[in-house]
Amino acid sequence: MTSLDHDDQPIYRQIQDHVAASARYAPVIVEQVGTVDVWFHPDHPDRHLNCARPHDGIAWVQRRDLAVAFRALERLGRAPRLVFEDALAPPGFRQQVEAMGLALDDERALMIYRPVLGPDPPGETPRGRIPAAIEPPAAAEVARTPADLSTWLCVARAGYDPREAPVEDLEEIEPLIAAARDGQAAYILASYTDTPLGAARVALRPPTAELESLTTAPLWHGMGLETALVTAAVQAAFEGGCDIVFAVAPTAERARLYHRLGFVPLTRILSYCPPDDFAGLEPRPEGERDEPDLVEPVSTGA
Repeated sequence: MTSLDHDDQPIYRQIQDHVAASARYAPVIVEQVGTVDVWFHPDHPDRHLNCARPHDGIAWVQRRDLAVAFRALERLGRAPRLVFEDALAPPGFRQQVEAMGLALDDERALMIYRPVLGPDPPGETPRGRIPAAIEPPAAAEVARTPADLSTWLCVARAGYDPREAPVEDLEEIEPLIAAARDGQAAYILASYTDTPLGAARVALRPPTAELESLTTAPLWHGMGLETALVTAAVQAAFEGGCDIVFAVAPTAERARLYHRLGFVPLTRILSYCPPDDFAGLEPRPEGERDEPDLVEPVSTGA
């Protein structure tokens, strides 16, 4: 278990509020099944939007509740998983989960921007914070116009120069225009020698901001695009009134990038999958529904 420092606890609560608000905005459908909540997104297969999670305030999860949640996810075409933050789990929680036969299949670091300040040795590349300026020929800026947002969408989807085949369907671009206009998101477009080859999205919910996605063209890794994207994303978050900037690193390589640029681990997000023969030890009490409906989105209110 990853314990939080006293000073980190209020920050983590704000991050939790941010994540919950993002789920409502998605919108994710959530239904409680005893000791767990079942999350389901009808259009997005991401494991963190389609999973079972311990219900707030629950120290242990019941095997039968997990069995019901996993059956519901499978019925909806999603892989059954239990996802939780290590910092929220009480001592022994992981051991209980593993004793039920679940196996860890994914572990991601939730990291917060906490730069190292101070002088740097002459001639050395600063580490532990974003650079003061982006080194050319890489460049990055916030996409604001419909044309730039169209380019951003193509790069985010495929990681290639989209100028010969831009997205022209306004229905696809309008949600990006609205989110940028309302200050809900910043869309970062990175280029190398003026060729757009990287894209990142920052969700803005002051005082918190999440670097939600970061994409570069496959053959252009390590050319400064990732550093440019993270730098511009953090700057956009600060300009949007957010002083808590966090990101979930999907891989160890991404975690190293974030750490080099001033992010430090706050906790881990763990994902467990059940064995094929997983089942509850006892039937649900008479009168209780055996399957959640998962047809109504969770409230989108603040």
